[in-house]
Amino acid sequence: MQPFVSFKQIGHTYHTDKQSVTVLKDVNFNVNKHEFVAIVGPSGCGKSTLLRLLSGLIEPSEGEIRVFGHHINGPREDIGIVFQKPTLLPWKNVLDNVLFPLKHKFGRVSDKERVFAKSLLKKVGLADFETSMPDQLSGGMQQRVGIARALLLNPDILIMDEPFSALDALTREEMGFELQRIWSEKPKTVLFITHSISEAVLLADKVLVMGPRPSTVLEEITIDLPRPRNINTLQDPQFGAYTKQIREYFYHPKAEADSEQDNVSPLRRLA
Repeated sequence: MQPFVSFKQIGHTYHTDKQSVTVLKDVNFNVNKHEFVAIVGPSGCGKSTLLRLLSGLIEPSEGEIRVFGHHINGPREDIGIVFQKPTLLPWKNVLDNVLFPLKHKFGRVSDKERVFAKSLLKKVGLADFETSMPDQLSGGMQQRVGIARALLLNPDILIMDEPFSALDALTREEMGFELQRIWSEKPKTVLFITHSISEAVLLADKVLVMGPRPSTVLEEITIDLPRPRNINTLQDPQFGAYTKQIREYFYHPKAEADSEQDNVSPLRRLA
């Protein structure tokens, strides 16, 4: 079966007047239709660059990205993006913020599209806040508006770049369960960047583990946990095994201890 999204031998280098920085090298992976894929890796390894490449905002220095067999050569309407911050327009209410992509693109919004936008707000739990202004909402509620806005054009692919990073721990966990519910009711192909290993395991069908810059995919880990996942999933021994497997790529306490010990003089070691 042909993969829905395909990254083939992707490399990318950023060039400035003073230097060139290669962030990605020989990245290869596939994503199936309606699969939820989480990407984890150290800061600066090129995770966000992967999403920018897929969205068509930039072109790879090497390799090729295809969506259902078609080469990515620019921004696509079938890809929705949820950013780290919802970037809502402060002078527009919640409903108008959700409708903004249509208004910006076509200069008008039909009654049918308005009804659909309201249904999205209901889906993300904001049916009673259509006329509220962004500064009247909590951070989690603002991010729900951002998710509804990304779903407005009914994209086949949803790109999420650390969408919950600015939220407190409790709200972040709540939003994770909420996103899972929305995704199960209205399936999309999702690429989700996070620095939270437990969040990746909780949400994803597959986790891509990225290495340090210049980064490649160190391992693809299939998450074989039953859905829907809930608070009890966090206590599942297999959940703990997955998080431990991923964490070992980034945290090596014994190796770090040995390294520190090597830097200590023999006399001090004996002290």
